[in-house]
Amino acid sequence: MPFNQKYKDYAINHMNEDHRDAMVEMLQGFCQANWVTDAEMLDFDAQQMQIRGLDAVKQSEDFTLLFDTPLADAKEFRPTLMALLSKARALKNTKNDSPTT
Repeated sequence: MPFNQKYKDYAINHMNEDHRDAMVEMLQGFCQANWVTDAEMLDFDAQQMQIRGLDAVKQSEDFTLLFDTPLADAKEFRPTLMALLSKARALKNTKNDSPTT
């Protein structure tokens, strides 16, 4: 079932205005895109979200992040993002704590 377009537009605009740093962390944690310095949410549905990662000179690559479980409704979007961000941070910390050879 598709989400209400008005809600999607609001959520995407909110993420792009207030939470670009969180999206950068998700791309760095899940996609090993350590070159990403900025991010822009493009779209989302019940299964996934699309985020554009940008580097310092605004070269970009688009990424798709899958949700662990499909969203039953739009109200699950925020808590799902919070859980993904926590996982991405944990992944980054694990990689940063790993000894290098």
